[in-house]
Amino acid sequence: MKFLYSDEPIIACSTCNHANAALAVLRISGFKHLDTLLPFFSHSGPIEPRRVYYTKLRSGDEVLDDICLTYFEGPKSYNGENILELSIHGNTLNTERILKFFIDKANCRLAAPGEFTYRGLKNKKLTLSQVEGLDLFLNANSGYALDQGLSLLSGNLQEIYTELYDLFLKHKSALELSIDFGDDVGEETAKGYFNSSLIDFKKKFTTLHRRVITMEHNLLQPEIVLAGLPNSGKSSLFNHLLREERAIVSALAGTTRDYLSESLVIEGVKYKLIDTAGIREATDLIEAEGIKRTKNKMQHSFFSILLINPLEMRHEFSDLAKLHFDAVYFTHKDVNGFAEAHKKVIKDFPQFGPMGAIDLLNSQSELEVDLFTFINKKYLTLTKDKPILLDRHKILISEVNTHLDRYVKLTTYETDVAVLSHELNILATCLSELLGIVSPDQILNSIFSNFCIGK
Repeated sequence: MKFLYSDEPIIACSTCNHANAALAVLRISGFKHLDTLLPFFSHSGPIEPRRVYYTKLRSGDEVLDDICLTYFEGPKSYNGENILELSIHGNTLNTERILKFFIDKANCRLAAPGEFTYRGLKNKKLTLSQVEGLDLFLNANSGYALDQGLSLLSGNLQEIYTELYDLFLKHKSALELSIDFGDDVGEETAKGYFNSSLIDFKKKFTTLHRRVITMEHNLLQPEIVLAGLPNSGKSSLFNHLLREERAIVSALAGTTRDYLSESLVIEGVKYKLIDTAGIREATDLIEAEGIKRTKNKMQHSFFSILLINPLEMRHEFSDLAKLHFDAVYFTHKDVNGFAEAHKKVIKDFPQFGPMGAIDLLNSQSELEVDLFTFINKKYLTLTKDKPILLDRHKILISEVNTHLDRYVKLTTYETDVAVLSHELNILATCLSELLGIVSPDQILNSIFSNFCIGK
């Protein structure tokens, strides 16, 4: 990240500058003295921090806009620097013109994504976990993700990490006590303090570790995948759920050659609905790649739906039938010969017998209600125990668990405190990274690449 060690003044529009709006908010940060910017405004007199002033923005004698300005004096600001926020009229041309004005006249440069927040991290106004929480909050696809992002941002989850780290330090001090002062306090006293501090740490960590759920899909952006043989009704259901003709529906097999995806909101959760290529023997490389992607999506989806048209079965269905699906529906019930074909499929694949037959042409509203209920129920079940959503946190908590198990076993037979101390230092590294005490640059790059300009 080019801006990591830059402290020059930066400017950005922290609201959307891709469409006209009533207001846009510009932020200027990193300037040394407010006096250097005051000549650009018509306001006369002192500017007090955290008060809003109505004034005019001027370029010489020309008035560029009527604005409101608010000054946040560092270090009592979002990122610890002097910040000037300007509320301007939100025409995109006006926004671009004013941005250019400050770049040309006030020696500012455009901020990179997340640069304001990075400076807050650098100036110790935010922890790494709070930054990750802000990222999660800004990009959340569900109310649960919003809540966890806010929990990180407000410091609630960070507080749990801090309490855990404090218990770890107490145990580490117990080990050091037995090394340096064992003769002074007595072996039994030192051993008792060592064991009790380890129990306290394990108890606290176990509660946290329960929130790490191993799953192949991503709860941050859950995917609903429609799968089946060609002409099984996937594209018809895809269009119906979206209430628009997004996918091409055709009787010609292989019409969908790659997967299509669109957003679908169910009970306040934004899912990615995916219409996949029909599973069959590919006729060319493009279709083969589409089928390969279909199988990958099916394997890692949050909710998978198998659609079966019993009138058009292929030998490839045998492989599909071996996979797990959250819901299975028969289609084309209105077509002559359905009943007989349906019986044959049930005879060959009895596991689909209780699923019933759904006519997508005449029972779509009923299907939609049932399907959305199933999907929402699964989401609520998976989130009821408040699972940790961020991969970095999940990985680190799992690593702590592995090292802690090894350390606990080691304490049952190892008498060399130097060996125990070495293992404890490995555990300390993982915990430090979880708290954000250690923050590798690649982690920062990954986080800030998701941020909007001006945040």
